[in-house]
Amino acid sequence: MSRGNAEQEHRAVALAAVRPADTVLVVGSGPGVGLAEAARLAGPRGRVIGVDPSATMREMAARHCPAAEVRAGTAEHTGCAQSEVDAVVSVNNVMLWDLPAGLAELHRVLKPGGRLVIAAHRHVLRQSFVELARSIESAGFEIRQLNSRKRRANSDAVVVLAVRPQAAE
Repeated sequence: MSRGNAEQEHRAVALAAVRPADTVLVVGSGPGVGLAEAARLAGPRGRVIGVDPSATMREMAARHCPAAEVRAGTAEHTGCAQSEVDAVVSVNNVMLWDLPAGLAELHRVLKPGGRLVIAAHRHVLRQSFVELARSIESAGFEIRQLNSRKRRANSDAVVVLAVRPQAAE
């Protein structure tokens, strides 16, 4: 898992434009590759939170990235406060979500202007990437980027960058 998803994890965190002092939530953090990259970019003043339902994955993530807060959770139940997070990253996890509930939770925890990056292998999605984008928009996000890119070893990756809109003045 660490090797197979590492490239995609790094690209997703880069696309989320993690900045020093950001609070980043990694949903389905797995063994912690994306957590470590987010922690590196957020720096010592940043905060990185990883949620995963698997105790085994949480243990691996905590070892891989001791700077991160690693806890039990899912997209639907992050344990984060309202508007607490600057960026959310999820790689190869969206197909496990109750999509409307997960997107509603991520919209809730993101600050206005916060970034959401979802990446997944096309073959594991339960819907087309266009349908995924529609679901993301229906949850109140603005799509900034939607693409499919070839991967070296696995099927194409679908990548979505969305933003929680700024509050109306």
